[in-house]
Amino acid sequence: MSAVQKSAGDRQEVAAVEGSQRLRETCHDIRQPVAGVLALAGAALADPGLPEVTRSYLEQIVTQAQTLADVIRQRLVADEPTEAQLRLTDLRQLVDEAATAERVTYEGDLQVVPSAEPVLVCVNQLDVRGIISNLLSNATRAAGPVGSVKIEISHDSCLAQVVVEDTGPGFGNVPGGAGLGWRIMAQGLARCSGKISYGQSACGGVRASFWLPLAVIRDWRGTCDETRPLRRSKTPVRSAGDRPRRT
Repeated sequence: MSAVQKSAGDRQEVAAVEGSQRLRETCHDIRQPVAGVLALAGAALADPGLPEVTRSYLEQIVTQAQTLADVIRQRLVADEPTEAQLRLTDLRQLVDEAATAERVTYEGDLQVVPSAEPVLVCVNQLDVRGIISNLLSNATRAAGPVGSVKIEISHDSCLAQVVVEDTGPGFGNVPGGAGLGWRIMAQGLARCSGKISYGQSACGGVRASFWLPLAVIRDWRGTCDETRPLRRSKTPVRSAGDRPRRT
């Protein structure tokens, strides 16, 4: 390696460390305002005469603020072992939360087709919620305000599957974003041992599917510390690092 290459590599490493430190400082600074939002919303919800519509909006504010608080906490404890961040989770809950958040700003039709039974995975909840949220954001942007998006949850004996379909124009026909969403999904899938694939939806738009290993329940308390490995599938699977044209 030449001296020039080494110097460039050193600068990149320093920049990455400084960027990470700035992110942690920013998270530290906004932690208290987020806690204030949660406290104020909680106080308002304690009013017994609160109209139901207002209560519903406040509950959504609490959910969104709590999600942000969880993201901040994870960034501040970045050195925490990966295993310590895993939680036994019903995938249906994460899908419902992501869909509820997306509906706040999406004017079209967003339909959730849940599994009839729990779909348990052992994951970092923020990672999986981020994957689902970014797929929904891509789909709703493609479908537009008069289109529709469907998200479906299913599983077999080894794998949990989430499928997001939209009625948009398909790959390459929607203006791309900043690309950060795809990087978030790729990193989250890698940490969760997940896989993702893209194809054409029967609705004319894009069909995005991702798979996660189902949790292995270790004891009666619901402890999980391992997952089933991904098995080979006949469906062509795009690795987390392969970026679709639309994203």
